[in-house]
Amino acid sequence: MFTAEHFIWLAICAAFIAVMTAVSVKKNFGLKLAGGIMVGFCIVSETGKVMRNMLESVKGGMHLDPLCLPFHLCSLMIFVVFYITFGKDGKPKQVCINFLSVMGTVGSFFALLIPTNGVDFLDILSYQCFVYHAALMWFAIYLIATKKAKLGFKSWATNLSVLAAVTFLMLYVNSALSAYDTNFFYLTRPPMEGLPILNLDNGWYVYFLTLAAIGVSFVTLFHLPFIISEAKNKKADR
Repeated sequence: MFTAEHFIWLAICAAFIAVMTAVSVKKNFGLKLAGGIMVGFCIVSETGKVMRNMLESVKGGMHLDPLCLPFHLCSLMIFVVFYITFGKDGKPKQVCINFLSVMGTVGSFFALLIPTNGVDFLDILSYQCFVYHAALMWFAIYLIATKKAKLGFKSWATNLSVLAAVTFLMLYVNSALSAYDTNFFYLTRPPMEGLPILNLDNGWYVYFLTLAAIGVSFVTLFHLPFIISEAKNKKADR
């Protein structure tokens, strides 16, 4: 974490996000085009991860390492990207757009800062992690910059509700797959050892409440400028 290789990755990702955002907004990419590009990144990323993490089965053949199932927050966004790109327009799709625009930005930011797959330029998992999260952050920013995401008080409440529901579901998923020591949503333990605040020094319950508080705080702070702007516009319309 924060080695020379990590800083190089961060610089590359920042440049990629800046260029992709500038081009997609200036060229006025439609949702189908931007979504199609993001679908391509999702397919390449997930294919690389799957092929890199196949394990030998007890009775022959291979199976995917359960730790690599797409049940982390950013991994779940793969399914959301497909729905946004190919799904029917309507309220469910708008909810997905609003959710991805926030979680894709906040989640990718922390994923890039805490590279759980390492920073080795010779390891395909490093590329999978950094490239995918950089692409996801670009797509999330694109949705916001082109005003396809409708962020305000209602979306804040909805996004927190969806996040809470999925988090609760992941408690069950981690329990069901406990034999494989899964840690989806980092609900079992911190993503890395030695992190400030996010550690098990005071027990799991304190860790879980801290993790939840951090999540709520960052989602709220992200929505705050949009909520204030929404309130000002409503006041001006009166």
